[in-house]
Amino acid sequence: MTPTARAGGAADEKATRWAKAARIMAGVAAGGASLILALLLTSSPPEHFEWARAEDRTSEAFIFVWALIALPAAGLLHTPQALVRRQRLSAGWALIAGYWLYVALMAALARQVQGLFPAHDAPGKNGGLFGAAILLVIGTPLFAVGSGAVFRGERDATTPGLREHVTAVTVLCCTLTGLVAGLTFGYNFALPRNGFPAMFLPGGALWGLLAGAALGMRAGALLTSSANSRRRMTGDAKSFARTSTAMLGCCLCVSQLGWFLPTWAMVVVGVPAPFVLFVVAARDEARLGRWVQLRQIELPRGALH
Repeated sequence: MTPTARAGGAADEKATRWAKAARIMAGVAAGGASLILALLLTSSPPEHFEWARAEDRTSEAFIFVWALIALPAAGLLHTPQALVRRQRLSAGWALIAGYWLYVALMAALARQVQGLFPAHDAPGKNGGLFGAAILLVIGTPLFAVGSGAVFRGERDATTPGLREHVTAVTVLCCTLTGLVAGLTFGYNFALPRNGFPAMFLPGGALWGLLAGAALGMRAGALLTSSANSRRRMTGDAKSFARTSTAMLGCCLCVSQLGWFLPTWAMVVVGVPAPFVLFVVAARDEARLGRWVQLRQIELPRGALH
């Protein structure tokens, strides 16, 4: 390698590091500024959030207000870098608008389903579950915009394009939403009530996550432009759906022991049950191998950063 080529490679590497650092700083600045503004909005004018205080859901309302401010703030701070790098501004802002609408719809949905989650003042219940669920569901679009991944250049042989980015975000959003749905269903399971440990953790998290992954992979197969990716994602969707069904069936069967066993005994029995299912399936591949498979959720490389 010639000295000129080495110098050019070092300059390119340095420029890449500076660009990455600038993106991180822009995301952190947007998150910090929107955090302060959200605190001011949720604490200063009580009439705007009186319903949240009355229902003891101020923290959840704050999360949504922060997210709805952070999305456009991050977009504004990343726009100058996108201009310099000649990235697609119109497509990036269209994605930001779509993610903002998604978070707004999740806020409206959260207002309706908050009764499914434990209240802050309920004895023996953890009111933080609802806030954690909100962060899981809206975390992917927040990361995508905060990292500047929505502003993408023209696709080449090594760089994933806009369609791959949307595919990755869709898969992750569906997967995390499925996890939240599984946890909620498991926590509120009452047939019998003593059987809910078998349906909550890790069972509810696992079958819900796998069901969400199946839905996300199926949607991703419709979004991707690659025939090979479409074929792979369709196969993964079917595999995740079968495993989720088997996991849900296992948890339901184990939970029925709650008619006879106390809650503490159901914890001892129900917590390891999903892992036992995977062990049995690995040993009996002929009958259970098709229904219970360990698969990794594969996303287009570089689609979220």
